[in-house]
Amino acid sequence: MLGLVLFSGRAPKDASAQAASPVNGRESGGTAAATYTGSTPLPFRSFTMQIQRTDWIEKYVATIDRGAAMGFDTVLLVVDPRQEDGTSSRIYLDLRMTPTAEKLGELIKHAKDKNLRVIIMPIVLLDDPKGNEWRGTLKPDSWDAWFDSYRDVIGWYAWVAQSNNADMLVVGSELVSSEPHEDQWEKTIAHVRKTFKGRLTYSSNWDHYTAVHFWDKLDLVGMNSYWKLGESRSASVEEIQSHWKDIQKDLLAFQKKVKKPIMFLEAGWCSLANAATEPWDYTRVEEEADQDLQKRLFEGFFQSWYGNPALGGFSVWEFTPDPATSPDDKSYTPEGKPAEQVIRSYLAKGPWKVSP
Repeated sequence: MLGLVLFSGRAPKDASAQAASPVNGRESGGTAAATYTGSTPLPFRSFTMQIQRTDWIEKYVATIDRGAAMGFDTVLLVVDPRQEDGTSSRIYLDLRMTPTAEKLGELIKHAKDKNLRVIIMPIVLLDDPKGNEWRGTLKPDSWDAWFDSYRDVIGWYAWVAQSNNADMLVVGSELVSSEPHEDQWEKTIAHVRKTFKGRLTYSSNWDHYTAVHFWDKLDLVGMNSYWKLGESRSASVEEIQSHWKDIQKDLLAFQKKVKKPIMFLEAGWCSLANAATEPWDYTRVEEEADQDLQKRLFEGFFQSWYGNPALGGFSVWEFTPDPATSPDDKSYTPEGKPAEQVIRSYLAKGPWKVSP
């Protein structure tokens, strides 16, 4: 397998000369600010793209153009550092699927040229998981070694993000079993802040955000949004809103406690009949397609959250290089489906004032 664990390299094309270049994955010089001190306004009204093909750069550029034309003001780019399995302590980049710093920089620059802000979100993938292993159940042989390796990789992404003026970096996503290691996460966040001067967040699981105890070191409370939102595929918008109202009782109380805006980093639902009852389970491909249910889920989400001053933003999961053209499409993408018009109508309302 072609992979990198520790590496150094020149800055991407057009990178800022002031950005710190990592040496063996560690930045040189600089001190870390405790929180974001810039002036980029909230909210982020974003769409998500997974960057997993090095030969699709032109397709990704076209997807960015479509998102900008729909009215989004931000794009979230998912990149995927990897490890072999749940016990591994070494993280690497597979250059067959992960773009180089230069190519990722080109995508960021193109998004900026389209007046989009940019969020970078690394998601750890397992190349050879054992059983039901995933990034939320990691049990490395050495957590110290795992975090050292992770800091090398996230430090490299911090360098790429800063070099290309990205607006936010997600320092981790759904790494549930790592979250009790608070000292290591605080060290990781401080390490990233020495290089990257934009906003930082972490993407917690929807049912685990209260177990993350380093929100005070970050700028937004990030999470996915896979709560149960209905009792069947016939769930109405009103039923979906009722579920959101119950969720908001706890979530907004938590938000007031930590005094950080909320960011839904994965706001999206498959076009599957189980999308309201099991929104986390996209593997149930035997379920019937239900694009109207996806539309109602987006409508219920926006009616419940759009304009809420506690909401620092959302990112629609997900936009793909090939938008849906079939009424039987079961994927997450809302493009070419009834949900697209719902999203367009809310984006047309413009941003709201965020005051956590």
